Amino acid sequence: MISAKAKANIFIILILAISIIFYGYYISENKGYIKSTNYNQNNTTKESNAQQGTTRFSNVEYKSLGDKNQEFITKGDEAFIFKNNPNTIVIINARSHTILKDKSILYLTSNEAEYYKNTQNIKYFNGVKIRNKNSIITAKTANFYKNKNKIRLEGKIIFTDTKNIIKGDIAELDTITNNLEIFMKNKNDKVYGQRK
Repeated sequence: MISAKAKANIFIILILAISIIFYGYYISENKGYIKSTNYNQNNTTKESNAQQGTTRFSNVEYKSLGDKNQEFITKGDEAFIFKNNPNTIVIINARSHTILKDKSILYLTSNEAEYYKNTQNIKYFNGVKIRNKNSIITAKTANFYKNKNKIRLEGKIIFTDTKNIIKGDIAELDTITNNLEIFMKNKNDKVYGQRK
């Protein structure tokens, strides 16, 4: 028979093992996560070299907390992680949103996006559009910087609301205050604006 002291030692070892596993999976994990359903992994021998080593997720959701504990949520129809670049997640039909200081919701959509796991930044491209209240901003690319709470847009920026149309090369949007700055790459060029 096992003595009471041996049982106590086994119990302590079991508690320590569970604590280590709990710490490894939950406490040391970053504040963002990915939630997915319908997980599929391509393992067939007939797949092309481009698909080999690719992990595919369906209906993904990623949440991150910005510098001021602002939640930034990104969803997508599909996501891919490539074996040769596991730090980057490619998201198809990306849809992001966050709540601004004035309690309105900022929406950002694009056909494709790349989420970088090490920094939790996101790059959007191919059909970038930002909506908030009555305003819409379109651009070629947008970069969400988690630690700065900013979105930097580049390439044919067009801002429209109920009264104005403004065009520029670059724009920076604060995801907390909704302050927007539009400017040109060349300092000698001027931002174009027109009243509707």
